[in-house]
Amino acid sequence: MKNALLYFVLFFTTLTWSQTISGIVKDRKTNQPLPFASIEPNKGSGTITDFDGQFVLESANDISLIQVRYIGYAPLEIVITPDQTFYTILLDQSMVVLDEVVLNSYVQSTEEIIKNAIAYKKTNNPEKILDSYSFKTYHKLLVTAPVDSINPAIDSIYVRDNGTLRFKELDSTNFNLKRQLTRSHLYFGEEASSHKFTKDNGRQKTIKAIRMAGFKEPIYEVLGLQFQSFSFYDSDYILLENEYINPLSALGLKKYNYKILEVTKDGASSAFMIYYSPKDQSQTKGLEGVLYINTSTYALQKAIAQTKEVFDVRATQTFKYYPEENIWFPNSKEIKIKKGETPKSLSFLGNRFEIRKGQQDSTLVHSNPQNAEDLVYLISEEHNFDVALNPPLKIKRKGLAIKIEDDAYQRDEVFWNTFRTDTITPLGKETYVYMDSLVDQNNVEPRLNRTRKLLQGYYPTKYFDFDLRYILKYNNYEAFRLGLGAITNTNFSNKLFLNGYAVYGTLDQKFKYSFGATTRLNKEYNTWLGINYTDDLVESGSSKYITDKRTFYLFEPRLFNISSFYATKNTSVYLDHDFTPKLNSRLQFSKSFNDPTYNYTYVLDGQNYTSYDLTEATLSFQWNPFSEYMQAQEEKRTLKDGFPQFTLQVTQSLPNVLDGDFTFTKFNFKAFYVKRSLNKTRTEILLNSGFAFGDIPLTHLYHTSPNQPDGGVIMDRFSVTGRESFETMFFDEFFSDRFIMGQIRHTLRPFKISGRIRPQLALITRSVIGDISNIENHVGLNFGSLNKGYFESGVELNRILAGFGLSFFYRHGAYHLPTFDDNISFKFTYYFGSGF
Repeated sequence: MKNALLYFVLFFTTLTWSQTISGIVKDRKTNQPLPFASIEPNKGSGTITDFDGQFVLESANDISLIQVRYIGYAPLEIVITPDQTFYTILLDQSMVVLDEVVLNSYVQSTEEIIKNAIAYKKTNNPEKILDSYSFKTYHKLLVTAPVDSINPAIDSIYVRDNGTLRFKELDSTNFNLKRQLTRSHLYFGEEASSHKFTKDNGRQKTIKAIRMAGFKEPIYEVLGLQFQSFSFYDSDYILLENEYINPLSALGLKKYNYKILEVTKDGASSAFMIYYSPKDQSQTKGLEGVLYINTSTYALQKAIAQTKEVFDVRATQTFKYYPEENIWFPNSKEIKIKKGETPKSLSFLGNRFEIRKGQQDSTLVHSNPQNAEDLVYLISEEHNFDVALNPPLKIKRKGLAIKIEDDAYQRDEVFWNTFRTDTITPLGKETYVYMDSLVDQNNVEPRLNRTRKLLQGYYPTKYFDFDLRYILKYNNYEAFRLGLGAITNTNFSNKLFLNGYAVYGTLDQKFKYSFGATTRLNKEYNTWLGINYTDDLVESGSSKYITDKRTFYLFEPRLFNISSFYATKNTSVYLDHDFTPKLNSRLQFSKSFNDPTYNYTYVLDGQNYTSYDLTEATLSFQWNPFSEYMQAQEEKRTLKDGFPQFTLQVTQSLPNVLDGDFTFTKFNFKAFYVKRSLNKTRTEILLNSGFAFGDIPLTHLYHTSPNQPDGGVIMDRFSVTGRESFETMFFDEFFSDRFIMGQIRHTLRPFKISGRIRPQLALITRSVIGDISNIENHVGLNFGSLNKGYFESGVELNRILAGFGLSFFYRHGAYHLPTFDDNISFKFTYYFGSGF
């Protein structure tokens, strides 16, 4: 059980509370729970019931009386006695409507209140009316369970056998869990941070201190998770990294029902308490909760959002009034997560979680049927302080969403106490000791690092990581390509990295290899200087953007069918530099000797070239204006891929420099856009283009990514579908020196066939138009031009089983082939999903 709970808490980090009074509010006649009923004590702050009509009321004061109110029901006062902590409260329906009792001084309907709140968002949203702000935050995260609710009796499990009970085993899960919770929580963590905002540069968070129980260094993937939106004023509200329609938006008016519960008062301010819920639960990915809207300014004073899926999640945001600026500014956030019971799935950490209820074994009899693990919950709380509105601010490194100070995970207690808004209880302190021991005992940190590296395509060792991309591949020229690659890691050096690989082709019976080194010149601007030598094969007509991120696939789809390569011996020197976190670049100089492996001659000015030297200078820019990044201790990490993304690359050959043979110039441009809809569909638009002029051999032209192998019938061509390739275009069928390619892919939400089979249907269409000059200069390989425009469309049914699926594409338009079967591509697909 400990290992299972440990896996659950690895990603979370907050807070200790003590339960005082709890209960449930129901309708007396129907016995149905009443969600969001108001619970007001005679002393201290009140609360409201949750989805299931349940509530927990905490207070440092002695509570002797609570009043329970709910729209359409008569209010009820409950006397609190010292010997009772749980109350079942039954309300009677009342014929008196709320508008007559509470809203006699307000003449607006609920819809009018919501419309006014939406209309006044621009004057109430802090990021719209403030030029700048700053504040500090203390964040705590806790995983625990209510000790008093756990039955610690050891469960004796029996099996019914012909009318008798036969003892099977003992289960001490409840006993062990309760014993542990009397000593420590299951998990505890803290974070101290400062925040800045300016209208020109947006928000930036600096993590000053971080402590995750059991870990010597923070789990960076967790630091980038967005549990909930910074403000309820955003058009879409984010909860556990899932986007929901905001009830305080124009679209929300169409998707939600609203009902006023009452008008609350807090000192001099009063607020409409408005309950909202989706109009159509089956179609709308919506929230349920309560908005507290100021009766004078229509600003948010408090917001509660809940969702019941595989996890039951309840998020709360509170706002504090600043009279000088006449603004309600975010003051605190809380989120509570516990196991859900609904079959709805939830995307989180890159995976889709769902509850699969198996059939219970009716032959088993339990002496203690309670499953205490169902009581475990996570609660996270953030408190803002030292708030400054419209201060003079400068944000360094615009575009960097999160910065982590180098010594953030080595802070002492003196530093922590300057941020903590309350003290750590003995249970919290003991949790650090317990988790440090448990994580070390189970070797969790090395295993987590190994998993992270494996998902990136590496197998880590102490001083270097094996590069898994080179172990085994296959293509038509080399057949099986066997090899080994490696790169040094930060245990070797955090400024100097050595890399290399060696491979062997079983068909061509030749070794290929590469080695290189990179050194960091500047951490803040991610500036690296590298040198590399490669003696290997490159696909003819391929075009690579040198600023593209490293990718790792279990299958490299197009590689299986490629046969046209050229051998190259390439020496390159390059400089990487980030002008901003969102604009990175690479300047590269290379010298190469190139020798096609097939019969090919390039004719230029009466001279025949079967091999040639090239000297090239390449400058590439990658601009992701809407992506978010985190500066970790050793590297810049992507928090969120925003779209669109743009890449521009220019290559100039340098004749007569280091014996370069040809003069040519190449311009490449790529734009990529992704739109994720709240109904779980996804639309991708890709535009890729190239324009080249000068003396360009075929190896350095554009082939526009064909992926149709030779074969007389459809099943002879059955292979692996590519990602952005033309599935019906045959290899070496077309080459161009200028082209524009477009692709639209629309992926529908997964549909359920059975428990584990949830395929996704994708609709895809692609087109490309291009041309080539001086085609007669290329001798030995017959190919055509794309000047009439090439079109294909098809479908993919992905992730049918274990990541595998099927695809079907059809070739149409000017290059439609006379034989019908030749226009069809039928292949399998493979998509691997991970949580990092």
